[in-house]
Amino acid sequence: MADALLGVAFENLISLLQNEFSIISGISSKAQKLSTNLELIKAVLEDAEKKQLTDRSIKVWLQQLKDAVYVLDDILDECSIKSNRLKGSSAFKPKNIILRHKIGNRLKEISSRFDEIADRKNKFLLQEGVTAKEMTVEVAEWRQTSSIIAEPNVYGREDDKEKIVDFLINQGSNSNSLSVYPIVGLGGVGKTTLAQLVFNDQRVRSTTNFDTKIWVCVSEAFSVKRILCSIIESIKSEKCDALDLEN
Repeated sequence: MADALLGVAFENLISLLQNEFSIISGISSKAQKLSTNLELIKAVLEDAEKKQLTDRSIKVWLQQLKDAVYVLDDILDECSIKSNRLKGSSAFKPKNIILRHKIGNRLKEISSRFDEIADRKNKFLLQEGVTAKEMTVEVAEWRQTSSIIAEPNVYGREDDKEKIVDFLINQGSNSNSLSVYPIVGLGGVGKTTLAQLVFNDQRVRSTTNFDTKIWVCVSEAFSVKRILCSIIESIKSEKCDALDLEN
């Protein structure tokens, strides 16, 4: 799971580097350094995932890495939100200068944290495996999802799940129109896992509020026809090729 989180963080960093906000704010150098560290860590992550089963120190290191990635995600999320707010606004306004300084300090702190994590990996003598250039490919594959929960034990999502299940059963079903209830958050924070928990909840599966329950994956490179085919196949239990999608 750490490799997927790291891949998403790498993608978001690249987006930040291409954002005008990072150039104006002078934080592009910090983001570039972070990107380099992520590449170095990613190269040995496959070996670390295997060796953590027999080496507790590596397991602790991986947990520290995951914790740092979550913090980085939070910072990048803030950067994205703030950059949208600054559009059309003068970069030299006092409040905007303070804002950029604050985010710059947070990036500096998390960058130092990743420096330490990258340095500590050297003592484990980990072998390089997957290269950083393959990260974007891995992220695309990882985002192909199913309704099956990959990890048998999921922590920290029970309250969120209960709120959504309660809403779907007691409130969401009151609407006569087609409704969409999004789960919003940065990549890697657990949106898909939360959706899987709700989808597989026995109360949701047994309720009569929904005539049909279908799980469909919409990846970054998606096809509307393929998504429609997946829905039809789930409902009719027959291949989409045999159906006339024009009608």
